[in-house]
Amino acid sequence: MITKVAEWFETNRQKLAQIVACILTPLFYVASLPPYGVNEAAFVFLVPFGIWLSFGPSLKAVFLTSFGIGWSSWIVLIFWLHHVTWGGMIALAGIVGLHFSFWAIGVSWLSKRASGEGMWRGLAPSLGAAALWVMVEHLRTYIFTGFPWLPLSASQVNEPIMLQSASIFGSWVVSFALVLLNFGIAAYLIRLVEYARTKKRGVCPEFYLALSFTVAISFMLLRLSSGQQREKAFRAAVIQPNVPQNQKWDLAFERKIIGELERQTLAMKALDPDAAFWPETVLPYPLNDAGPMEAWSARLATGLEAPIFAGAMGVEGESGNLDWYNSVFLVRPEYGLFPLYYSKQHLVPFGEYIPLRALWPWMEKVVPINGDILPGEKSQLLPLDLEDRTLRVGSLVCFEDVFPSLARDAVKEGAGFLYVATNSAWYGKSGAASQHKAHSVLRAIETRRPVLRVGNDGWTGWIDEYGSVKGSLDPWEQSATVFEISRDRRWVGKQTFYVTYGDWFVWMCWAVFGLSAWAAPRLVDKKTVTY
Repeated sequence: MITKVAEWFETNRQKLAQIVACILTPLFYVASLPPYGVNEAAFVFLVPFGIWLSFGPSLKAVFLTSFGIGWSSWIVLIFWLHHVTWGGMIALAGIVGLHFSFWAIGVSWLSKRASGEGMWRGLAPSLGAAALWVMVEHLRTYIFTGFPWLPLSASQVNEPIMLQSASIFGSWVVSFALVLLNFGIAAYLIRLVEYARTKKRGVCPEFYLALSFTVAISFMLLRLSSGQQREKAFRAAVIQPNVPQNQKWDLAFERKIIGELERQTLAMKALDPDAAFWPETVLPYPLNDAGPMEAWSARLATGLEAPIFAGAMGVEGESGNLDWYNSVFLVRPEYGLFPLYYSKQHLVPFGEYIPLRALWPWMEKVVPINGDILPGEKSQLLPLDLEDRTLRVGSLVCFEDVFPSLARDAVKEGAGFLYVATNSAWYGKSGAASQHKAHSVLRAIETRRPVLRVGNDGWTGWIDEYGSVKGSLDPWEQSATVFEISRDRRWVGKQTFYVTYGDWFVWMCWAVFGLSAWAAPRLVDKKTVTY
């Protein structure tokens, strides 16, 4: 009986490995990312999948299996999008799932090139898999206008030890290390099974390489966050008005919205803030149309005796032919509206504009957008004047903090800290808020700049230069407070290696993948190396 069971397992081991991969890989992948945040799951989520690939399944099987894993995982991760559109949520999950399939096919192809025996046979596929993962994540930043949501590095935001190296490499290096570690563990387990069957001991270089690399970026770079020299930066009053999305643009609620915003803002005066910050498009009218909103906001800033950074719609042009922008304005006490303002550069397709609108005019019936919002053209910094200095504020609106280049551009122009104005009311009480916060953590570490996130609801708080959350409000409640923002004086006026040189590590991954493809068949021999 035991012999028959053993024979059955031997005959069906590839199918069993495929089933295990289909269950454990998506389970661990989803668990590792916000809102679940089991960061240790990211160390092993690809181990079952890597073991299955070692059996040499067909490319068709790899594509279908990986697409199912990717699609199902992303349906869970972005399920909050169903509050806006069920069809869009399912389609977007499928598109991101295809990216996982492309990665899996590339790794399968690389593994087949390295089929054979030898101590070094798994080195090229492991390095290639890690490099290709980074390449695919980077491509997600641009394909279909870009959706780099939840890179694998976001799994580590709750314990940002590994993330400190992002100030040099960008957060891409953490994704690289995690995939490399997964394939190293898979290779080690495969060789343990080989040893149990053949009694031939062998070295597993891919495991030791992965372990060494992970330790290097995790602990050797801890010095980047040690010896901090913190100093007071400014006192920020943050307003989380918690306006329901179905009321936000309803004129019947305009007086209520404006009245509550005024009440909450003026209540902060007793706490002596240096500036107040509002969330994205908090006002029901544009702020710069020389109308009542502009005069009202100037009076409010004067009453607060502090400037207000306000997320609001902006307009340009003449009446009847206006261009609309999703903007951040600066309202100064006594002086009123600052002449320059920031406008969102990376807009949400089918949310803020219809791509190639002329090709499908019928889309207006499906997507309720009367007119397109236009993108801003640059990172317009805004001044925060303090008693002894002026801080330059780099603004990001909504999901712009998922794009590393936008935060990097603002800091290159001289931003002393980053301010993210957002509105998560579209997505209900869901994991979208914690997922969105995770990207702000990555941007803070990459740029070594404090990040202040102010939301209509969801997550409002501030993050220091090393990815630690220093203060936050209760989500999905009407609330306001003053945060004492501090900074590490060692980074004042300085740029990180990543800010200066950008995505150099991504381009290195292209070279690593090409080198792995070339070396894979050359690292294989017909004789197992033993000792």
